[in-house]
Amino acid sequence: MAVKIKSDTSQLDEIFANFQKFTKQTIPILVRRHARLLAVHLANRTQPFSVGANSKNAKKLGQNAVANDLSKVFRTKMTLQAVIDKTQDEKLRERLQKLLIKGDSRKVGEVLKSVGMIKDYEIIAKSGIAAKHKQQRSPRTGRTWSPRNSMNITTSGLQTYANEIMRRVGFSKSAWAECAERIGGVKGDPTRGIPAFAKSKDNIAKGVIIDGTKSSNPFITMTSNIPWASRILPKIQIQGAQDIVRLKMMWQANIMIGQAAKKNFNPKPEDNE
Repeated sequence: MAVKIKSDTSQLDEIFANFQKFTKQTIPILVRRHARLLAVHLANRTQPFSVGANSKNAKKLGQNAVANDLSKVFRTKMTLQAVIDKTQDEKLRERLQKLLIKGDSRKVGEVLKSVGMIKDYEIIAKSGIAAKHKQQRSPRTGRTWSPRNSMNITTSGLQTYANEIMRRVGFSKSAWAECAERIGGVKGDPTRGIPAFAKSKDNIAKGVIIDGTKSSNPFITMTSNIPWASRILPKIQIQGAQDIVRLKMMWQANIMIGQAAKKNFNPKPEDNE
């Protein structure tokens, strides 16, 4: 499901209440700055989380998440070794170890099934990895689960598939990066604060904004049209981003309003009499 978020003056009303005379020009500016900053925070709170992380660390978090996700679904030679190492029966462990060294993963599966350690197993060909991964994922939450009492064994192709998925790590963030780019309103890069891997031109997703800053009640609505956007950006993270940005913009609003007041207030001589 896509995620649509509106940035308007409702979060800043308490600041503007006593300064109506000086804010006719500053309100649209603040709304634009508020929306851009909110887009940045939404990008960083979208999985993989990059709040407080640099671009390299944020990407690494996403790569690790992909690896952990796939390890729930598939067994490789390396993860089969972990199963063998935990086998209590010494003779069985030695037998399984010899089979694994020979590269006979199918026979390892047969033995594990025959001794009752698993109910069943399946050798997954390279061409079937994507379908099996999708099968083990919830279409509603996107979470992946391990098969019960069975084992999916891959002999090739899993790393290639993992690399393909890892290249998409920043895709979910990139819609918000595109929104920040479209909103602008600041000197320099409007997407500053968002990891570089989430805003590369070949990684941009569909981020849409509706600019209502010229209306009587200025607003900007931004939408991430990524189908799974609502699953990877929980409501609690949206609220957290809005709270932080609101505090920052209240501080900036006070400064701008003070500057506007000094610029526009020119007392007449009789006012001092």
